[in-house]
Amino acid sequence: MIVNFARRAHNHNWELDPVTRSLLDTDFYKLLMLQFIWKHFPKTEVSFALSNRASSVRLADMVPLEEIEAQMEHARRLRFRRSELVWLAGNTFYGRRGIFTPEFLTWLEEDFRLSDYEISAKDGQLRMQFTGTWPETTMWELYARRTSARATRRPAESPNPTQSSSTR
Repeated sequence: MIVNFARRAHNHNWELDPVTRSLLDTDFYKLLMLQFIWKHFPKTEVSFALSNRASSVRLADMVPLEEIEAQMEHARRLRFRRSELVWLAGNTFYGRRGIFTPEFLTWLEEDFRLSDYEISAKDGQLRMQFTGTWPETTMWELYARRTSARATRRPAESPNPTQSSSTR
């Protein structure tokens, strides 16, 4: 899909404006860690949760869980594009070419998937739980954090502050 970003910048009625547009929308260090985890701990089952440390900020009251879930589902359906993998393979990082092994890049293209997750709210607090193999779960850290942070700012970005976030 080709997006007209000039028109998009002024159109607040899109059904979903993805927070995560690509699996490369992450910290480069996470990709290095993912390669390490994939190589050494590919079948290790893990579980981790993200929650808001500031209990005075009631994130779950600020954003409908459905909006967070729509963003998370969008991210979970993403796959690495061939052009992204070519970019990773062909660039020099930290003065080293080929920092990502061909086997790892093939795995990213053919087998990488984000794990399942659970989103819940209790007493105004948002909680996101991720369970699966370590390679499936580790990338959620930044995608989920960015999703929750971005969702809390969206109501202020709407041209009509009374407009429901689910109808934009």
